Amino acid sequence: MRNRRFPPVSVAFDQTPRATPAQTHWRGRTLFPTDFSSADIRGLSRQLRLRSVFSARMTNAEAVQELADVVDDLLAGKNNIATARLRMMRKLKSLGYDPERGFPQDMAAIPPAERGSLRDLSSEGRIDLMLSTNVRVAANFGRVLAGNSEYARREYPAWELVRLYHREIPRGSAESHSAGWQERWHDAGEFCDWEGAAKAPMIALKDSPIWEALGDGAGGFDDTLGNPFPPFAFNSGMATRAVPRAECIDLGLIEENEIPAPMRAQLTPGEQEVNDVFARLSPDLQAVLRKELAA
Repeated sequence: MRNRRFPPVSVAFDQTPRATPAQTHWRGRTLFPTDFSSADIRGLSRQLRLRSVFSARMTNAEAVQELADVVDDLLAGKNNIATARLRMMRKLKSLGYDPERGFPQDMAAIPPAERGSLRDLSSEGRIDLMLSTNVRVAANFGRVLAGNSEYARREYPAWELVRLYHREIPRGSAESHSAGWQERWHDAGEFCDWEGAAKAPMIALKDSPIWEALGDGAGGFDDTLGNPFPPFAFNSGMATRAVPRAECIDLGLIEENEIPAPMRAQLTPGEQEVNDVFARLSPDLQAVLRKELAA
């Protein structure tokens, strides 16, 4: 019997990289040009902040769009912080931004900023802070989504607050003139009446209210970002470590067969429905609603 010869079969593979949870979350945000200060922005609802792209005193829509695009590329690994910084600097220059006068003929006047300071949108320090904060918020929101699965909550029921990034002047040092994270942890625990906050290390179950209290600045801290996940404050080098189940049992945080509830970082079904409706509105209507929400 002769061997049959079959024509070659061409198999097509989808090589389009899948978006990570962090990218999906970031791409679902809408632009929010605003003349608000950092303090004003902290007063907005968490849901509004988590579905918007913004930076304090960035009133120009094109600049906010560039920020959104640059952060998306950083999340996708398409560029590095130096390239991203240069892109933002060039965009701000092309738009005529000046620290003392803001953007020409724009939606609102903003207070003059000292050139080179963090209030100067075009300074290296401010751009790096904008990019790193947004990248870390998006990435950690995606990490929370992954950590909220039933498997993750069973095998890693808790987070530990740990230092991940070196800081020349960390919070809590004499030069910082600010409380350290152990003190903030204690204050957050007192705020939510959790005795475990007095223990070291800084470990709590994923559904503990201490994470929200920490992000909301319980104890009177005004440098926080209002999220129950890192970064809890501007320019913070702290992050969270997933704590294995056996360690949580040894610490007395959880019983043998107990599984903690999900963290409260995700939108509830009702909030998600509102978010979906909001996303389908025209940009003009979105702008009107943002003003109403910010009022």
